[in-house]
Amino acid sequence: MVEASRNNPRLRSTREREVQRNRLLAGAGVLAAIVLLVGFCSRIDSDDSSTTATKDGAGSPDGTPGGSEGDGKGEAGGSNSGSPNTAPSTSGLAPTPAKAYDGWVDPKSSGEPWSSEVVGQMTFRGNPTRSYYGLGPVPKAPKIQWQYPESGGMCGNSPVGGENKTWCGSGWTGQPSAWEQDGKTWVSVGAYDKNVHFFDAGNGESLIANFDIGDIVKGSVTRDPDGFPLLYSGSRADFHVIATDRENKVPESLWSLDATAVSPTKWNDDWDSSPLVVKDHLFEGGENGQFHIVKLNRKMGEDGKVSVDPKIVFNAPGWDDELLNDLSGSGSRVNDVSIENSVAISGNTVYFSNSGGLVQGWDISGLEGGKTPTRTFRYWTGDDTDASIVIDKEGMLYVAQEVERASSSSRNSEVGQLVKL
Repeated sequence: MVEASRNNPRLRSTREREVQRNRLLAGAGVLAAIVLLVGFCSRIDSDDSSTTATKDGAGSPDGTPGGSEGDGKGEAGGSNSGSPNTAPSTSGLAPTPAKAYDGWVDPKSSGEPWSSEVVGQMTFRGNPTRSYYGLGPVPKAPKIQWQYPESGGMCGNSPVGGENKTWCGSGWTGQPSAWEQDGKTWVSVGAYDKNVHFFDAGNGESLIANFDIGDIVKGSVTRDPDGFPLLYSGSRADFHVIATDRENKVPESLWSLDATAVSPTKWNDDWDSSPLVVKDHLFEGGENGQFHIVKLNRKMGEDGKVSVDPKIVFNAPGWDDELLNDLSGSGSRVNDVSIENSVAISGNTVYFSNSGGLVQGWDISGLEGGKTPTRTFRYWTGDDTDASIVIDKEGMLYVAQEVERASSSSRNSEVGQLVKL
């Protein structure tokens, strides 16, 4: 296991020396780029006339989600995570690799579209390495085409510390998902009015009814990357797998996950993390401090409707005794080890951090064969790391953290607020 020592003056390993060389200290100069999500407000047509868009916007000739052939009842495969060696036939789709990647997510897919089935920006920061921002180009003079609601705000009451608080708009992280389906551009966002919305990007009208999720939504929704008519979202209440293909145009929760479904837990019951779905497995962190892996078992039924049969196949605390000891001087915040950032995957490793600043990587190489994931990477930044980790094509991690705890400020000062690992 790669582990960065905080107090031991031993000689650093080659990996640790590389981390030291690549450290980016806060205040040393940061290049800030503001990137707009664009390119999905008009229909993107395929260059391959033999491919027919399905009900869900997928490029499967027979309309089967996930590209399966036959009667549409087969179980799910996986989203394209292969090496981008071949240009896609449709702009905005993941390239089809000349040779399938032997693993979960090819590091070389960093910066590329996520799905080989659906054109869109379907999760927070676009893909499993959290590094895709849309097709572009960025408009030079953007104009507001519509707004929702036309007056007032998307507001809801959700208590904090036992006291009522009104929240309005959308929040951490609150990025809409946008994708092509049925000749339209869909935009979905969870908001502080306790609803998940489904808009027509062209005119702002609702394409299907809102989904009442029970509490405010602070995270970004994830649209299924394999063509299944499913949306994944959490709130301050619980986490849901939502079907969007019902005939009455009313979204339906097919499965929900409560923060107390696993143990032990710490801190809170919010679901701020934007999940990933790869090879029919859902990866999600919670403010309960736990990391969850769920086998979804998605399929299309004989009635043409999607179904799931989710099973939690792995969960683990995102903290350890060493971290709690390091945070012991922070008073009540010693237990603030919630996972608020969105998990990222590169190669066969899932990466995330938590509000205690513990960056970690879990090996999932044997997950499909029933092997239990193991932690193989550990690095303590010293403080709250809510920002999602971004991974480049070389597998390097870019991690940013806050300065909140005086008790661990020396560690934070040592490593800096923006770090390359």
